[in-house]
Amino acid sequence: MNKKLLIAAVGAALVAGPMLAAQADTVVYGHFHESMDSYDNGGDGTGVSDTTNGVLNSNSSRFGIKGNEDLGGGLKAIYQIESGAFNADNGSGGLGGTLRNTFMGFAGSQWGSVKFGRHDTPVKDMSRKIDMFNEEIGDMRIAVGYARFDNRVDNMVRYDSPSFSGIQAAVLYSASETNTDFTSTGATSGNPSAGITSANVVWSQGPIYAGLGYEVHNAHSSALKEESDIRFAGMWNITPEFYLALIYDQVSNVLYVDNNDGKSWAIGGGFKMANNLLKLQYMQADATDQATIDNGASGWAIGVDHYFSKTTKVYLDYAKVDNDDASAANISSSYAGHGTGGVPAVGAGNSPSGVSLGMVINF
Repeated sequence: MNKKLLIAAVGAALVAGPMLAAQADTVVYGHFHESMDSYDNGGDGTGVSDTTNGVLNSNSSRFGIKGNEDLGGGLKAIYQIESGAFNADNGSGGLGGTLRNTFMGFAGSQWGSVKFGRHDTPVKDMSRKIDMFNEEIGDMRIAVGYARFDNRVDNMVRYDSPSFSGIQAAVLYSASETNTDFTSTGATSGNPSAGITSANVVWSQGPIYAGLGYEVHNAHSSALKEESDIRFAGMWNITPEFYLALIYDQVSNVLYVDNNDGKSWAIGGGFKMANNLLKLQYMQADATDQATIDNGASGWAIGVDHYFSKTTKVYLDYAKVDNDDASAANISSSYAGHGTGGVPAVGAGNSPSGVSLGMVINF
């Protein structure tokens, strides 16, 4: 009887072995980011200034599972599930809620990859590559692209090419499944009714990164004009210690308004000193052409990062925004990936500022 049990156990192990091997490339990963923030809204629109001190925010903390299965002939099945509702500051959200980049698809060593599901657009990828204050106060999305062209979209199919001598291309289409236009400025909500088309071509070679992107938000109504963006992004590591980054957007028909065009841009730099990085960034959105009252905004941020390792850092940032009379941009925005708990409202034309002490751990 014992021999029969032993033979059965060995047989089960032999059967399970290939199944386990097929899942060997599955990995669990995460990103924890919390900060203690202090805000001054520069006046709430009634002339009353409001400050908030000691606000603990969770900034796009996330948890995910990703992997692939080798299908033979250089073909792999790929998948990823990433939770975007992991609020480490107060325990809310859990691992459910709205998902971040979540997809399935195929990848080949010679022809690239195809993904289906929910994903960042190729135009957004370019700004995230070079932002000195990604998901911190002073994130360039406060101004760049008029909070319209750094999106994560639903119902999408995306193709990424392999790299050819450092050149790589990506194209994404997000299909229409509603009958209202894309009016949200939040990265977690949206999909335009008539679809998004987004593409980029990037070149990365040695110390230089450069990219050109184009994105169109179609309108379901003939009375509205499609809005579009041409984006250029570049970064140059001038020396191993010093680098510069630049992004420029030419936006047409903002909010589907005919000839409501505008320009936005940002420039930043970083200087490495041992395990520290001193960083500075300036961003600006000009008033759009059809605005009856100037609706532009500018901002700047300065900070220092200290790296304990490749995966753990702490930082101290200061950021300030100057709004035109019809603009109410804040230094902390959920669209820019930073928590907004306890953030005082900003009135149009006011100049908010703040300080943030944060910690980031990746695993």
